[in-house]
Amino acid sequence: MSTAIVTTQTQSRQTLDIGLVFKQGWRLFVKDIGPLIIGALIACALSIVTLGILAGPLAAGLYGMVVKRVRDGQPAGVGDVFGQMNRFWSFFGAALVLVVLIGLASLTIIGGILLATIWLYVFPLMVDRGMGISDAMGESYRLVRTAGFWEHLALVIVFIVISVIADGALTILATPFLVALVAAGYYLAAGKGEELERAAA
Repeated sequence: MSTAIVTTQTQSRQTLDIGLVFKQGWRLFVKDIGPLIIGALIACALSIVTLGILAGPLAAGLYGMVVKRVRDGQPAGVGDVFGQMNRFWSFFGAALVLVVLIGLASLTIIGGILLATIWLYVFPLMVDRGMGISDAMGESYRLVRTAGFWEHLALVIVFIVISVIADGALTILATPFLVALVAAGYYLAAGKGEELERAAA
């Protein structure tokens, strides 16, 4: 009897489909490609000018553009990149914490990749559910563990490869595309595949 229960639980567990993440992420990116690219350009420029001070809130704004499409069923607008400024300190703090912790762990290379994996969904969770940094870190870890750590690890490695390859002008394309991919992964890991499918259709 216990064997049957374990088997049923194993069968019902759905791991992250990396192919589906890229399929749906691409469709989300294309849906709002203009606003996302311009928003990414604004976010990158202002982050550089402000020495990274606005990086967190503007990154949150980019995620907010995708969340607006998926959760609210509304197209993104360029101005949405500033949509999370009302929580400036939350996202500034979140970016600082993640950069410092992942940066320090990256001294071992593997440690940085592992932390980037388990905290992959911190920003989407803060934007979508209004969580604070600590709650989002815990929930991100839970989602990654539940939907498959190794699948997420592979996904993060692919993201790193894309980031390394993208240089110069390609960064402006890669940044919003990666945001759309992370958002797609988040909704799939959270069991909201149908909601994601409707938004990306």
